[in-house]
Amino acid sequence: MWTTIECAGHPRDMGFAQGLAARSAIRAELVRARLPVDRSRWPSLRPWVSGPVRGGGAGRELFRHFSHQAERLEGLAHGAGAPVDSLLDLHLRMRAGGVHAGLLARRASLRARTVGAGEAKRALLERSLPRPIEGEAGWIVRESRPAVGFASLEIGLPWFVSSVAGVNEGGLAVVAGPLLWGRPGREGWPPSALLVQECLQRFDRLEGALDWCRKRPVEGEQSFVLADATGAVASVIASGRDRRVQLGEGELHLEAGDLAGDGAELDSDEPVDRVLLDPNARRLQLDAAGTTIDVTL
Repeated sequence: MWTTIECAGHPRDMGFAQGLAARSAIRAELVRARLPVDRSRWPSLRPWVSGPVRGGGAGRELFRHFSHQAERLEGLAHGAGAPVDSLLDLHLRMRAGGVHAGLLARRASLRARTVGAGEAKRALLERSLPRPIEGEAGWIVRESRPAVGFASLEIGLPWFVSSVAGVNEGGLAVVAGPLLWGRPGREGWPPSALLVQECLQRFDRLEGALDWCRKRPVEGEQSFVLADATGAVASVIASGRDRRVQLGEGELHLEAGDLAGDGAELDSDEPVDRVLLDPNARRLQLDAAGTTIDVTL
């Protein structure tokens, strides 16, 4: 069963709404990751960006360069009644891919296709959504309506401030491929997966989003496909701290990621869950477990 969450207001307000709605799933994921679950009841006088997680390395850089998502993370922790450092640790661990990233590293396919021509030209994006294994937090549908920036419809995870696929009211759509591998630990730069939410909140055209993706201090091994309402399509390939942009149209198909367990999903006859994004119509269509959810901004 899918969870749908509406988040509105300033970043902390949006994070708090998500944390409150997904409290049980977030706390269960922290237990699964063997991270502290309960917030301290004692007030702290130490600076906000300090300590082993926030005070240096990728944690400090996330708070410095991704202030909106950092504030959203703070609200998420407060709504879930969980420590900020635990949720930040989850976001930094996923850079290594594999078991550390869970569903965000699981095998998935990304497709982009351009249909029509001239004024009728439009682009469609698609991403498959691997099903969670037992005990793993599953996907959510989230509507973000920030006080500043574009509203968007997204697919994400209960504990994750960014998303893996989304479309905004300005007509920009983004899908992210699986996190393949990267730097373990807390040093370095924030995870590349944060780029999805940055683009959805800030941009309505491909050009601005691509420039932002090129310049943000992130790292990871991950591919992204972007499209806007004009029918323009591009991919961004992140490799370590480098990014390469490729413009194009027609049809694009990428497939990558790890298999769950013994790889039995390859032999399954069950239909694959997937999300379809239409930036021209500002529309998200989710096909999952035999049910279709169709939402338009």
